[in-house]
Amino acid sequence: MNTQAYAWELREVVVAYDGPPVLCIEDLKIETGSVTAIVGRNGAGKSTLLRLLALQALPRSGELRFDGEHVTAAGMVALRRRVGLLPQSPYLLQGTVYANVELGLRLRGVPRSTRIKAVANLLDGLGLAHLATRDAHQLSGGEAQKVALARVLVFEPEALIFDEPFTHLDADVAETFARYIATCAANHSPTVVFSSHDELRAQTLASRVLGLVDGKLGPAALVNVYGGQLDAPHHRFDTGRLCIHVGEQVQSATRIAIDPAYVVLSPAPLASSMRNSFAGRVVALSEHADGVLVTVDAAERMLAIVSHAALCDTPLVIGATVWV
Repeated sequence: MNTQAYAWELREVVVAYDGPPVLCIEDLKIETGSVTAIVGRNGAGKSTLLRLLALQALPRSGELRFDGEHVTAAGMVALRRRVGLLPQSPYLLQGTVYANVELGLRLRGVPRSTRIKAVANLLDGLGLAHLATRDAHQLSGGEAQKVALARVLVFEPEALIFDEPFTHLDADVAETFARYIATCAANHSPTVVFSSHDELRAQTLASRVLGLVDGKLGPAALVNVYGGQLDAPHHRFDTGRLCIHVGEQVQSATRIAIDPAYVVLSPAPLASSMRNSFAGRVVALSEHADGVLVTVDAAERMLAIVSHAALCDTPLVIGATVWV
């Protein structure tokens, strides 16, 4: 019996404004407690999808569910209070940093003693305590983003939506956001969805990466993308550096994508049914939500996800020779 809980479920969802549809999602389920990244180019429909997930809009047709409940115009406002949204360019109100973070709690009638404790703990945890009395309009861009994050987190939402949280941020602020998302992943709470142009960061932080192309879900493996020419009769794709065997069902392609979860690494060639085998050199290692992200230079750069257990069995170091 499947007891998996889903924060969001979308079925046959279509969003359109005055022209053709800008978003068409046939079936999408996002697990409760997961971290999901949405990657794609400008205009791909990322912001439109995030507005749906933040319960700020309804689709023209199809079904949108949050925590198992069908989202309707009548019930949307109540459900929206359970979701936190951090837009790419948040607006801070006039007044101090403390006042900005506290305001929402005050409007909801939260007792003053509870507000003081909640805001103080949050500002301290995000390294903003020294800015509590600063005028919000005198903050740097990075400081303003962190205050906006505090303003969302103070409600302790069940789900969080981040729209391009790493865009135009200095390294310190970007690291703050990355650490927070990693903490959410480790604790399986709250559920997090974020959009990003940075495909490598998305793969590093998220347990699931969704590609969005022209308003439709595309390949999840957007980091291992190669352009080239397909030799359909021989089921080979030539990137100019590698000749990659592809499935017989591939009849036309100018680009292919390989999911890092399906890339196997070995210290020596494997005797197996796998049709592709390339020698390469490990050039980077980084933490990933599901283990370790390994970058191998095998004429083309290729990323693989390796579990911590597998890494213990087959230690990998920068410069080591491996087979992909």
